[in-house]
Amino acid sequence: MKHYVLKNARSRQASVARQTPNRNHHVDVVLSGADTEASAQIVLDFFDALNRLAEHHSYIINIRRLAKDPVGGPLYWSGRTALFWGDIHENWRLDDSEKSWTSQVVNLSSRTILVGSAVLLLAQIGRAEKTVAAVHPNFTAAAQEIGLIEDGSGVHMAYDNRLHSASTRLSGLRLLSNFVSIDHGEHLADTLRGYIGLSEPKRTAKSHLAIRLFQRSEADPQVRRAIETMSDNLEEPLRISDLAQMLGTSTRQLQRRFLNRTGTKLLTTYRELRLERADTLLRTTDLSQREISAATGFSSAVALGRAFRAHYKTSPDDIRNQRFAGQLSAR
Repeated sequence: MKHYVLKNARSRQASVARQTPNRNHHVDVVLSGADTEASAQIVLDFFDALNRLAEHHSYIINIRRLAKDPVGGPLYWSGRTALFWGDIHENWRLDDSEKSWTSQVVNLSSRTILVGSAVLLLAQIGRAEKTVAAVHPNFTAAAQEIGLIEDGSGVHMAYDNRLHSASTRLSGLRLLSNFVSIDHGEHLADTLRGYIGLSEPKRTAKSHLAIRLFQRSEADPQVRRAIETMSDNLEEPLRISDLAQMLGTSTRQLQRRFLNRTGTKLLTTYRELRLERADTLLRTTDLSQREISAATGFSSAVALGRAFRAHYKTSPDDIRNQRFAGQLSAR
């Protein structure tokens, strides 16, 4: 069993007043005998992206093969997801020991997801009759023969939240994003879909910093309006008094509410939003540092460089050089 701990990469987030421990979530990805671990890379990429966006949650992925190690008991599977990673080409056949192993996993796991040919495993463990599932066209005839009821939509989410299916590996990612919506809210799920390319990113998509602070505030409407207004005014930063006036409150009330809801000072957040934007422009455009400093409200490239080094512990030149060398670290 291969064990992947996908760490949250938040070295560039705002500091918080209180520390909340991470909650770990476990997903066991089960491969067929012919599959390589590389086939599950998109699953690892999916959860790596989720870990970068979901604050105080970490997803730990185990890559497993049928019957290669003990199933694990009820305590092991409590709250754990089993993802059977089938393809769309070959029927997934089980020997007797694999049937027993698979049946136990399906019965014990809190959430089971069957992808591609994995839906045909249900017949081999006696669970296919009148079961609704997402079936790929390559397996339609076989599914009808064993009594599966085809969902027809590419993904199927069971009402009892136990046995779910996706017709392909790509639709499997779509199904996983639906579970993100259930577990963490549609706001995060929508952000994740845009981030990994499952949907077209919204033009109004927030920065990673903005997303984290919005989640930390528990969707506080004034915090959201403050972040949106600051994000819309990075080139010519507003005075905090002007920001408060635009939001219909006093400077003191706005600063106190923002600090109480996010654990971060308003002025600090405004500066970090500008620096995050500068970091993005350095990584994704050919704008000069002088142009980037102007676009993010800094008086000069020197002022930007000084603030950038203090916050990120690296220089704008280093980021730009890494970009052209093709060595950008994953964020």
